[in-house]
Amino acid sequence: MIKVLAIDISGRHQENDIFFRVYAGVLVEIQADRIVHVEKIDVMVKEGKTQKLRDIVREVKEFIEKFGNDFDYILCEKGEFFNLSKDVVSSILKKEVIFPKTRGEFEAINIAHHVSYSVRKLLMERGKK
Repeated sequence: MIKVLAIDISGRHQENDIFFRVYAGVLVEIQADRIVHVEKIDVMVKEGKTQKLRDIVREVKEFIEKFGNDFDYILCEKGEFFNLSKDVVSSILKKEVIFPKTRGEFEAINIAHHVSYSVRKLLMERGKK
């Protein structure tokens, strides 16, 4: 079993001259074919006038700190970091980054995606944004 942190970012497009991003992180134990255990789910909400790579990197680093360092690697989709290679992103974050390949990894990303999308949608509907 491997413990990974799956991260998804929802809201990476500008609305009303602002970027309203919801980061979702899911700390899970996985095997190649499934999720074995969900240990923690957390979210972070950020607003900004820009959305450059440095903004995303700074915020992801801040978000990762909420989970500590007790996981084997970060799991995310390639597009979260403007399609940079995983080696470059790993170097920037100082933790190995993997793009999903196995069924367990895709399931972990899927959970993170549903959390980020749902929280963002809820906040938008409630007029918090």
